[in-house]
Amino acid sequence: MTAKSTDAAKGRPPRLLKPSDVIDDFECRSTEQTAWLRFRARQAHAAGTAKVMVVTPADNDAVVAYYAWSMATISAEDAPTRVRKGAGRYPQPVALLARLGVAIEHEGRGLGVALLADVISRTAQLGARICCRELLVHAETPHARDCTAISCPSSSSHRPTTFISSSS
Repeated sequence: MTAKSTDAAKGRPPRLLKPSDVIDDFECRSTEQTAWLRFRARQAHAAGTAKVMVVTPADNDAVVAYYAWSMATISAEDAPTRVRKGAGRYPQPVALLARLGVAIEHEGRGLGVALLADVISRTAQLGARICCRELLVHAETPHARDCTAISCPSSSSHRPTTFISSSS
């Protein structure tokens, strides 16, 4: 997160979920994203099936925004041309932004956009080392799709709520 977006959130930059983080009171507009953070995030994070990144205020560990990030593959026919080039017909490795939520009382402060920028930046940094050139984003709603489209302009023609963002 940039200094500006951290100041806007009056919190810390995104970091890995810790056992001491308070997640029971988190509520965003998506009941699915709320429930996942409350009931599944710690298990997924501990098991290594997803890395959960959180934002908390500077003065406590109550989570006000989060995203879950993991690796996935995309079929060659669903991949953009730039990914298919030279890759044959094989599935391609991608980073997956699987979950993203901002607490209702913290909406409108740029946290969602800052988290999206954070995961794009992290994908770009790791991409060359782990042979991952893309970020796959599943947008849960049309509103989320519209917000994501600002930072991820290329979308899959087969899945209207799936975006591919190049990390190279």
